[in-house]
Amino acid sequence: MYPSLIVPAMRKTAFFVAFLLVSAAPLAAQTTEFGVLWGGSKRVMKSATPASGTSLSNDSFSFSNSSLELYYALQVDPGTIFKIQIGRIEGPVGFRETEIQGGEEIAVRRDVEGEVQHAEGIIEYRFSEPYGSTGLFAGVGMYRHTAHGVSSTTDYGFPIGVTADFPITRTYSFITAATYHFTNADFRPRYLTVSGGFRIGF
Repeated sequence: MYPSLIVPAMRKTAFFVAFLLVSAAPLAAQTTEFGVLWGGSKRVMKSATPASGTSLSNDSFSFSNSSLELYYALQVDPGTIFKIQIGRIEGPVGFRETEIQGGEEIAVRRDVEGEVQHAEGIIEYRFSEPYGSTGLFAGVGMYRHTAHGVSSTTDYGFPIGVTADFPITRTYSFITAATYHFTNADFRPRYLTVSGGFRIGF
């Protein structure tokens, strides 16, 4: 729909991910793992004036507001993991518009069903538990907010969260994660994702 807008935005994200891969290359000799997680999400808006006639208000947590994450991780020290992660969050996305209200032109938020695509580099600290391990993580990434018929926006953000790892075998594990995404897009939306999936260790 908007090739001149979408292509440059995705090119920035591709360069960002490539930079993370190059930075991590010297660590490739360490233990590595690959993981995939599915779950639901919830959007949190701090403050914004909704546009007139806006009826979309599905900000409660729901698995219909799905999330998907894929990551590749390297152990850099015992208990310390570096992750390269990509993902997407489906649900309400807000875009900035202007309206005349009370005789003044003000910025308002137009909510539409859309998607937040993200790519980030993450440092995770893991702690041994009787059943496996738990972890705390934080990182920095790029977030692209997009919807059909609307110009996409791309900006930086910060994911933080907790994980749990439940080993099935020495190679496979069931994993869970709760992540809070702080994005710098219009009106500073935050997204909470809760997900579960599987990890393969090498």
